[in-house]
Amino acid sequence: MLCPRNKGRYNAAMLNWKRFSTLVLLLALGISAPLLPRNAWAATQNSWITVAEAEVLGGYSKIENHQGTVSGIGSWLVSPTLKITDRLYWINLYNGFFNRSAQVIAQEEGGRRATTTQSHSLSTSLKYNVTDSWSLRPLFFSEWNFVNETKDESFGEGLYDYDDIGGGIESSWATLQTADRNSETRLGFRYLSRTYPNYQSLLSLFDPNGSLEQDEKDLHGYKVNLSRGSLSKNGWSWDVEGIFFYKDYTDKKTIDFNGIRSTSDTRQDFVEYLNVDASHLLSKEWSFRLDGQLAYNQSNLDFYDTHNTLALADDNFIKNYFDYFSFSVKPSLTYTKNLEKDRDFVLSVSYAFYSLHYPGRKAQNALGIYQPDDQQDYTHTFSLRTSYPLTKNIAWVLSGSYLIADSNQKFENFYLYNYDSWTTVTGISLKY
Repeated sequence: MLCPRNKGRYNAAMLNWKRFSTLVLLLALGISAPLLPRNAWAATQNSWITVAEAEVLGGYSKIENHQGTVSGIGSWLVSPTLKITDRLYWINLYNGFFNRSAQVIAQEEGGRRATTTQSHSLSTSLKYNVTDSWSLRPLFFSEWNFVNETKDESFGEGLYDYDDIGGGIESSWATLQTADRNSETRLGFRYLSRTYPNYQSLLSLFDPNGSLEQDEKDLHGYKVNLSRGSLSKNGWSWDVEGIFFYKDYTDKKTIDFNGIRSTSDTRQDFVEYLNVDASHLLSKEWSFRLDGQLAYNQSNLDFYDTHNTLALADDNFIKNYFDYFSFSVKPSLTYTKNLEKDRDFVLSVSYAFYSLHYPGRKAQNALGIYQPDDQQDYTHTFSLRTSYPLTKNIAWVLSGSYLIADSNQKFENFYLYNYDSWTTVTGISLKY
């Protein structure tokens, strides 16, 4: 058994090991490339295909009843792909995102204010075209997410920072290829290990031995996805995807109606997603797109609320606290005007609706007293973005969004459920 101090050193060591192993994995794939047959390398001359994009925006943002702030948002992408043979491709991707603005980040219990968020993801895969219509793609990936809730919080020390590392395999089949329509079916499996290096529960803080739920958010995830998509010559395209995601938490114990934690049973969540999108080219310049998602989460973890008091009389046991249904839909309209060769003016507007329902979690009033109604959250997001080309590879961008969050959960001492926020930024976009 590790004491809290040694436990922290162990977590830091494991995090560094994951980062090191990711780099070793990428280097190993790169080093192994020269070991290919010479005739394979002869075919790779001038076969690198690199895509690079970056965007740097600055502006202002504000959350209702809180002070606004000068904002900076950046994103970048680099994807070098090597054609090894006519059937084998080595695909690499690095993605990064930085957001310093007034924002609310969704957590399991509710929204948390944050000043800065950023993420970095690496993936590498080998795509092998087994036949002209069937391909296989083994892949490895790693992702680091950072959330700073206050301006004085150091980078890498956020309570909700987490990292993923994993791998999987994906297969795709071209099920229909005609002059009028192309269809594809995809099947994949992924495993991931998720670690929160800085998260520590209140329960573990009060445990003198440092043995209770030190890593309550860490998990092993197993994901299976099946999808089918179609692209038609008449301007219609659509895609339907089903995802099953099993989360096995390594250290979070279940709890009974007496508030007693299990000594052996840990939390398990089963999440199912149905993603649907469709788009249609209305004319040469106008296009419409519709995205939607249904999600259902079922967890064996209940919640025992002590209301932070020693008295037992006001305690509440809430069964199925983490079960939820969610629904989202996002229609968008895009106008694209070609000004000259390789230079397009683009204007897009969208509206996103999100509904989150907890069938077992009851809403609370402003004093924290549970009400008879299930908790129900809604968000409405209105967005506008325009891009004007300055050169072939550089564009000026103006973007704005307004979000309305509404809920019957009125107890907001620790989390936000009801608020308005807006962001407006402008800057430069680069594509190579």
